Amino acid sequence: MMNAGGVRVSPIELENVLNAHPAIVESAAVEVRVKADTTVIAAFYVSSASVETTELERFVAGRLARYKCPRIYTRVETIPKGANNKLLRQVLRKSYEEGPGEAPTSRDG
Repeated sequence: MMNAGGVRVSPIELENVLNAHPAIVESAAVEVRVKADTTVIAAFYVSSASVETTELERFVAGRLARYKCPRIYTRVETIPKGANNKLLRQVLRKSYEEGPGEAPTSRDG
């Protein structure tokens, strides 16, 4: 579970919405730290081409309550998974929080 302003949000619910977007192959929702005392919901997605952040925001906003919508969208080459094919959200969180110099992801604006 993720926390959005004190309200619990299921990452699976958000991923199901993102995966319904025609350009997205796969996604993962993760709570990431953006300041020492602040976390937000981030969406990591795999697609064949970059998708405009505004398009993703509109798509998600039409399907989820505002507090469930990600504040960050990041395109990645792959979503990391363990041996049992379970999403490794902590790998995405760590790579994002370490910054663009360390992260194996490319961020879209």
